Amino acid sequence: MNFLTDNNFAVRIPEAPSRYRANCGKDWGLFVTGDTKGMNTLKAEKAGLTKGNFVEMAICWMGQRTLTFEPHYFNEEFSEIWGIPVSGEMKSQFSANASELSTFLIHRQSKDKFSGLTENCKRDGFSAWVEAGMQGDIDNLTSEKIAEFYFNNIFRFEFVVANSSTYGAYHYVGITTRPPESDLEKSALIIAKQLYQAQLDGFNYCTDPRLVENEQKCLSGSTSTAPLSEAKQIQQEATKKRLATAK
Repeated sequence: MNFLTDNNFAVRIPEAPSRYRANCGKDWGLFVTGDTKGMNTLKAEKAGLTKGNFVEMAICWMGQRTLTFEPHYFNEEFSEIWGIPVSGEMKSQFSANASELSTFLIHRQSKDKFSGLTENCKRDGFSAWVEAGMQGDIDNLTSEKIAEFYFNNIFRFEFVVANSSTYGAYHYVGITTRPPESDLEKSALIIAKQLYQAQLDGFNYCTDPRLVENEQKCLSGSTSTAPLSEAKQIQQEATKKRLATAK
């Protein structure tokens, strides 16, 4: 079993990604896991498949993917979030000093909200580059500023009721940040930084092979499934560039 610890806080790294979905539907506005097809919120909750309307996390990785989930989403851009839950039902299923590396996707309005949070980091990176005489790699400076922002803040992802559209009411995932407030949260941020470095080093803790395959099919326009080994090889080659290109 893979796990990381800091100051009596332990984070499990599951062999298969611990996946959640942000269900933004009219009657939902919940994180869910597993197969909820044909269920309403009450049935899903009774089945133990709902995980609340918010999660607070120490983020360790974020990427962009083009994915298809029929029948609603075709070749659509999603942001892939990986982190360590420190509050909310994703966390409360574990003991006080434990959590698990978890992932979920956000898109459309939720994705735009998240992208807006990193704009100040990009501006800070640009300013630092100018003040340094426009020397060095501006992309590296920007990535450093974004990483500094990540590893000094806890992120809260919470469903917000949006204005009704032509399709009726719906939710989006609002995102806010705050400094860590406990030793547990500080430890979670330390472990998140370790997971980030491990991903850069090719350990692929923050890689979901099913999404890699899905994206390959979208980008190639093929309906056939790419070999899993090929998908993982391509993802390994891309990991060192993904943080910078994802922002």
